Amino acid sequence: MAVSRQKSFKNRYQGNWHNIAARTRRFSRNRCILNPLHKAEAVHHLRYRDMRGKIAGREVPGWDVVPLCRRCHGRVHRQDYWHSAKRHPAVNNRQYFAVLWRLRLRFWFWAGLLNLWWIPALSLALAAGWFTYGSQIRETLPQLNPPSEHDVHEPDAPNSF
Repeated sequence: MAVSRQKSFKNRYQGNWHNIAARTRRFSRNRCILNPLHKAEAVHHLRYRDMRGKIAGREVPGWDVVPLCRRCHGRVHRQDYWHSAKRHPAVNNRQYFAVLWRLRLRFWFWAGLLNLWWIPALSLALAAGWFTYGSQIRETLPQLNPPSEHDVHEPDAPNSF
């Protein structure tokens, strides 16, 4: 039984699956997208097929696969969230549409937040520095076009007042 299960796993997840799974976990900093307090122990397929057929080996993190902890992975495979054909479960497995997009959006939100957190943090730090030290900075900056002696024009005729 164990040998046939290993062969089944090898046939379904080909070649670069380990690289795809590692990259998917890396995007989320190895956190479950449904419960970021938990470590991502599984990479969940949102679908197994697209218009070109099987997507094994072509999965796109955040589009075809998302990282989940074991508890959440079991939860999204419930019958309410997951369509599984009884005759050919490996062929027609797919996430229901609303759940699929909810998982994708959660992945993109957490991946963006965890990987691009430094952009808003840097913006806030620069704004705080400008409001705190802005007047001192403006005083020390050279003026762009300081007036020179040659630029000052005195009128040719004296004032007629």
